Amino acid sequence: MGATSKKYSINYKKKTEVDRDTFVPRRSPKEIIQCTGCGAFYHHRHWSLKAPAGFTSPLHVQPIYCPACRKIKQGSASGELHLSGVSDGERGEVMRLLRNEEIRAREKNPLERIMSLQAVGSGWKVQTTTEKLAQRLGRSLCNARGGKVAYKWSHNNKFVRVLWEHKRTSADG
Repeated sequence: MGATSKKYSINYKKKTEVDRDTFVPRRSPKEIIQCTGCGAFYHHRHWSLKAPAGFTSPLHVQPIYCPACRKIKQGSASGELHLSGVSDGERGEVMRLLRNEEIRAREKNPLERIMSLQAVGSGWKVQTTTEKLAQRLGRSLCNARGGKVAYKWSHNNKFVRVLWEHKRTSADG
């Protein structure tokens, strides 16, 4: 009995059609780049808030912007957080919670930023540069203030709408 060699195809494991962020450059530049808008540094395919060793000053003739600054300029959000059930007295505390969480997220990834905060009807709409930040803001609000959080993804998972609703108790008034 001869040994049969079966050839298995692993093409199903390969992602043939990968959606990528159009704001991220396809090719990595050789030199260190500093964003004109926020001051973040790009070095070895990574954005950071700290200057890499050996960086003296930007050598750009034209202004260069990071993907987050470009998204903010063009108004192209990757995530939205909708807040409802927040009373006027709680708005300041919720704002501080959102800003503090943004600061913590930005330490890890400087491209995660809040783009805008708008009053919509009886609630708020917060637009973010990444879908991860919108998730993180919704989760932190739910942990700190309670309530319900729901996540709604687009068909290609490149946009998320996070809905957070504050549950009022009789003690809230």
